[in-house]
Amino acid sequence: MANEPVNTPIQTEYAEHLAAALAANQAEQATLSTRLSKLQGEEKWLAAALADTPSIVVAEPTPVPTPTPVPALARPSSSAPPVRDGADAAAVPLPRAEKATAARKTAAKKATAKTAAATPAKKTATAKKAAAKKAAVAGAEKTAQASPTLGRLLSDILSKQPGEPKKVSEIQSELEEAHPERATSVQTIRNALQRLVEKHGLERDNRQGVVLYTWPVPEATPAPATEVKGEEPAPAAV
Repeated sequence: MANEPVNTPIQTEYAEHLAAALAANQAEQATLSTRLSKLQGEEKWLAAALADTPSIVVAEPTPVPTPTPVPALARPSSSAPPVRDGADAAAVPLPRAEKATAARKTAAKKATAKTAAATPAKKTATAKKAAAKKAAVAGAEKTAQASPTLGRLLSDILSKQPGEPKKVSEIQSELEEAHPERATSVQTIRNALQRLVEKHGLERDNRQGVVLYTWPVPEATPAPATEVKGEEPAPAAV
């Protein structure tokens, strides 16, 4: 009984302090081991990515030293968790970002090449459309020039019966019968007849509210005078 150690309050408190420091040390070692495993995995991935991109020059990575356990007696009494550096919030590794940039550049080059290839075809199609439109306009103008005007057709119809008054409806019926492809409205025919009145001497008369148009009768050409030969004078007597 005399050799048994006597545990004073100070010794008990010191033993509890050492036990707490030891537990904190062991917990931190476990945390660092997990972190080390994660960093080693990232190291393998970065090495493989660097091997796939030989054009990128990157400095050799600095080896991470293995943390040395801190003696229990040198640890402070506080059990607060250790402060970590900013490695946990690291951004996307450089090789991955470079690959994304290269992919975007390749896509942009392909789009530019596609646009350049499509531009001549687009210009050719536009030129063809313009040529077709120009040919259509020229054909329409040529057809319009070849076809007689409405005034010419009305003049031909009215001149067949000079001196005979006709209503607009009668003239329209004769136009549709002679030229069905040139059928038009009464107002259009009336406008054409008015131009004939003003420029070509077509006669216009209003009889009891009805407008009549008459092609003038051509004036008779006087016959040339006939020369009457007189009798020859008798020869004088000798």
